[in-house]
Amino acid sequence: MPHKRAKHSARNASRDSIGFDRVPTGKAEMDDIPHSARLLFAGPPPKRRPESDRQEVDPSLKIRPNERMRDFKERVDSTFSADINATIKRGQRSESNSRKRERRRELLKAKKRTGNPVLAHEDAAADWAKAAERRSLHDVAQAPPVLTARPKERRKQPSTILEAQAASRPKPSLARQRILDEERDIAVKKYREHKKAKEQHIPSPQTD
Repeated sequence: MPHKRAKHSARNASRDSIGFDRVPTGKAEMDDIPHSARLLFAGPPPKRRPESDRQEVDPSLKIRPNERMRDFKERVDSTFSADINATIKRGQRSESNSRKRERRRELLKAKKRTGNPVLAHEDAAADWAKAAERRSLHDVAQAPPVLTARPKERRKQPSTILEAQAASRPKPSLARQRILDEERDIAVKKYREHKKAKEQHIPSPQTD
C-alpha cells in the first residue's frame, strides 16, 4: 500500500546509493540570515498617508456632551435623509427602466411570432402543454390514479396501558427466551394432565 514504509533493507540500500555528502535542498534563500538582518533587507516600512489626504469628519456629526444615542441617531438620519432619498429614487428609477425594457423585448418577440406562423404554432402548442399539466378543482378523472410509490405503514399505537408497557419492555435474550419456553411447556403439560385427571375423577398425583 502507498502509505506503508519500505522494508528496512530497501531503505538502507537507498540511503547508501544516495550517499551522505550532498548539497542541502529545500531551503529558502534567507533561511540562514538572522531575523534582525532580515528586517534590514526588507526595506523601510510603508509611508503613512499625510494629514491633508485624510477625510475630515463633519463636527456636527459627532456626538455632543450629554446627548442621548437616540437623539444623535435622529440627527444623523436627518442630515443624510436627502442623500438616502436620492439613492432610493435612483434605484426605483432603474428598476422601472428595466421593467420597461423587458416589456419592450416581450412586445418585439410577440410581433415576430405573429409574423412567423411556425413560431406562433410552436408557442400555441407549448401553451396547450402547460395547460394540460395544470390541475383544477373541476377536472374530471378519466382513470383511477396509479400509485407509483408504496404508502408508508403507520405504526400501530397501543390502546391500553398493558400494551404500552409490553411495547416499552425490552426483549429478553435468546437464552432467557429458551428457558421461558421450556417453563411454559412444562406448565402447559401439567395443566393438561391435571385437567385430564379431573375429567376422569382420578385424583392427580401430588408433586413436590
